[in-house]
Amino acid sequence: MFAPLLVGSALAGAATVGSLVQHYRRQLGPMTLADVRALARLPVTPIGLCGDGLVKIVGTLGCDAPMRSLDDDALVAVREVHHYTIEGRGPSAARILSRVERSTTAIWIEDESGRIALDPGQARIDYEVEGGDHEMLVEELRLRVGERVAVIGTVRREEAVMQHPMRRSVALYDRGVRFVSPPLITWRTEPEVYPKLLPPAGATALSASSVALAILGAVLRV
Repeated sequence: MFAPLLVGSALAGAATVGSLVQHYRRQLGPMTLADVRALARLPVTPIGLCGDGLVKIVGTLGCDAPMRSLDDDALVAVREVHHYTIEGRGPSAARILSRVERSTTAIWIEDESGRIALDPGQARIDYEVEGGDHEMLVEELRLRVGERVAVIGTVRREEAVMQHPMRRSVALYDRGVRFVSPPLITWRTEPEVYPKLLPPAGATALSASSVALAILGAVLRV
């Protein structure tokens, strides 16, 4: 009995690993564990009070040239469009990602204290997943105009040296802040929608029970 139980536990373990990989892909997207910790622990910093260093900004997403969603009439600030093809026939047919289109129009985040411009090509974007038909050949991932988002990244406050026309002294004029590395932009602004790092209980329990049965079989055989 030991060999069948061992094989069964191995298969269950492989299935569990696969389900865990899918779970973390769905939960994390472009985020790292450091991003998850920063999202949960960093206080919100108003744009007008940003200094040099790592910050979390929460505000409204905007765009000067919004697009119409492919799914409805919503105005979209930034999006990815995934194009799929079907390979194979019958039960072996599979939907394969063939092409990805990404919007390049500049976007911005705004709160009551100011606004920061963002380049979607220089950002890691965690799009909100709203479901959809997995049989469709075109899928749109998006963040809408007016949506509340969080931006996490390292900023630097820039200053420009300018000469006053009537004085010899040099004055420093604030030019705002900029991100020094690609920031994370995410729709997850509330704790209840932060990424869930605990694995699904059902899959873990199934794997653990299979391994336990295999060990029990080995013990009884001895």
